[in-house]
Amino acid sequence: MGLFSTVMHIYKRDQANIVAELSNELTRQYNLQKISRLNIDNSNYERVLEKDVASQNGIFYLITQPHGSWTTIIELNVSIEPSFYLYELANSLSKRLNTYVLSFHLHDGDVLLYNLEKKGESLDGYNSDYQYFLTEVADRNEILSQRHTPNYFLNILPIEKNISTLNSILNEGYWNAFDNCDLNEDGVPNDDKYFVDEQDRLERIGKYLGIFSANEYPFADWRDHLQKLDLNNCYLLKAMR
Repeated sequence: MGLFSTVMHIYKRDQANIVAELSNELTRQYNLQKISRLNIDNSNYERVLEKDVASQNGIFYLITQPHGSWTTIIELNVSIEPSFYLYELANSLSKRLNTYVLSFHLHDGDVLLYNLEKKGESLDGYNSDYQYFLTEVADRNEILSQRHTPNYFLNILPIEKNISTLNSILNEGYWNAFDNCDLNEDGVPNDDKYFVDEQDRLERIGKYLGIFSANEYPFADWRDHLQKLDLNNCYLLKAMR
């Protein structure tokens, strides 16, 4: 099985404000009345992940301290019925926090999805392989209707970065094959040259946006990189019905 990972990045908002509005959203929209903070630090996190997060019912979100312009929420586990996922909160949190919210979902290591929201408005969406979830081959007009528009990132890019390079990263693989009329009869790229490691793509996007730093993005495979965070200053939220 490939890697599944869901994370959310909030632009220029502090941890306390995010925790408060996230808790309000979980309480009012999802009827989760039991919200608590679990103790986690760089010495006990493996035990907490095993004995609390992986073994108990509830929603578990790790909210980091700000790194540069971004504060991150990691979906550690969802064990609740009916289930819902962190990216479903992106639009409402962007409205509550009056800012940009960028959510990523890496699906089985095969497909990368993102949604960019601003103050309750959905600005842009991305699917690295539009055909992946479909049972029938999509026609050209349908594919074009789903194309990403990274110009919406202009106001949140680091000053030394540009939309053209970001777009180039996003287009690698399926979208370049589409532009080259190089999709086969099943709607997938004809050639192995279009293969992209989606975890690597997510890490490159994260670095390019400077979400953690220009040289590191530990949030794709977060399980192996939690020790890179200052967990003493992170907030581990548990929510239950």
